[in-house]
Amino acid sequence: MAAWSGACIFIALFTTNPAYRALVLAAAFTTLAASVGLARMRRMLVGAALIATVDVLLNFVSAHLGRTVLFALPDAVPALGGPYTLEALAFGVSNALTIAAAIFAAASFSLLLESHDVMDALPNVLSRTGTAIAASLNLVPSIVASFAEVSEAQRFRGWRPRGPRSWAEVIVPVVLTSAESSIQLAESMEARGFASAPRTSYERPRLDRSGWLVVAMSGLAVAGFVAAHAAGWAADWDAYPSLVAPRVDLPAAASCLLLFAPVVVWRRRV
Repeated sequence: MAAWSGACIFIALFTTNPAYRALVLAAAFTTLAASVGLARMRRMLVGAALIATVDVLLNFVSAHLGRTVLFALPDAVPALGGPYTLEALAFGVSNALTIAAAIFAAASFSLLLESHDVMDALPNVLSRTGTAIAASLNLVPSIVASFAEVSEAQRFRGWRPRGPRSWAEVIVPVVLTSAESSIQLAESMEARGFASAPRTSYERPRLDRSGWLVVAMSGLAVAGFVAAHAAGWAADWDAYPSLVAPRVDLPAAASCLLLFAPVVVWRRRV
């Protein structure tokens, strides 16, 4: 899984061509949808959409470059004045594809694996690092759940948001709850003898044939795309100064299509 996720992120960052970035995004999205279903991806879809939208709007507002002017605001308007171009919008969309592809590729660690699986996959010398990573992976979901519980409890008591100051009545209990949970986690780890002996596990995770196949396809995807780029078959793309359609070459596209291997190989994980 790490090889596939790394291959997706590498290709998305290596190229500036939005066509290949879109193929990587499609591979990452299809893999997650086929493995865990759209229901478990709902919050991630909303978050990725918001981040991508902000990126597109930020580039559209800040980059007053390009020849295809859609509209213009007076230069006297602070920070917003100037021409708004189609090239800036297209460049923002291309960057948003990269961000979305990276999010979906990295999300496989939290959606398809348990935190202890990630820790067990690390070598023994990184056992403490793995424990810290596993704990950090659960930090944000626990804070979100705590915020929802505290805000709901406060609303039952008649609390209503009345401005920034009123949110302290929710944020302060959330921070205290998170600190208390961290202390409990530390005490539990100490009671279980954390770091007092080498890490043990019931069974060391091993790659089966399907796992090795995904690793091989991921490696071929990266190697094939880098070779295609070196041979001039994976042309880069730039939106400026005039917008042109991105060129798609068959060798580079075929390399990106290898990232769809998990859709066929991995079984559905619920």
